[in-house]
Amino acid sequence: MIGMKRNKRGDIPVTILVIGVVAICMLAIVSFYISDRNAKKGFDVELIEKAAITGEKISFYKESLGFSDAEIEKIFGVKQDALGKHILLEKEGIRVRYNVP
Repeated sequence: MIGMKRNKRGDIPVTILVIGVVAICMLAIVSFYISDRNAKKGFDVELIEKAAITGEKISFYKESLGFSDAEIEKIFGVKQDALGKHILLEKEGIRVRYNVP
């Protein structure tokens, strides 16, 4: 392939295309990184876990230890509204409502 001629004019558009694709990929990666950081700031998994654990405690107190509903409501701060009994936990503007069976 010693005698092959190369098309110099075709190299420029291909180079621009490759640079554009790389730039778009980098922009997408940066966008996902920034949105991931923002989502982690506004969402607290610990609060959800605490609500689930409190719900399990209520079930345990009710079924295994034989506490009455009035005692459980007093101990865990169970509230009741039109939708039923629930526990409401709040932290930094996030509310978790756990419906008690």
